[in-house]
Amino acid sequence: MKLHANHVSVGESGGEYFQVSFDSEAPEDDDLDLSRPEHPYLLVQRQFEDDDGGVCYIETHDHNTYVGHFRLRLIEFTPTRLAFEVDRMDHKHVEVTFDLDATRFSEVQRIVHIVFGVQD
Repeated sequence: MKLHANHVSVGESGGEYFQVSFDSEAPEDDDLDLSRPEHPYLLVQRQFEDDDGGVCYIETHDHNTYVGHFRLRLIEFTPTRLAFEVDRMDHKHVEVTFDLDATRFSEVQRIVHIVFGVQD
């Protein structure tokens, strides 16, 4: 799966929940709309509250193929690209392009490293 994101955001809660999202459109401020967006997006989450064996939750606009809990392997994270592999038999490769300045890249990189288990 490949997509280009115009918006990149990160979040964390209590040192136990971390997420990074890549969205082709600006996120809406409508907290009451619980439906999934239909435009291209990628959400990657990881929690540390319970021992879940190191899996991450991924969700995309392709609800039939790229939604669920999987082990992920980071291939590359740069100011313009995220690439990772999903540990399963098919539909393994995910690539997102974007454009982050140095400050924003540093902020996002911290969360990406936590989610993907990268040791600095």
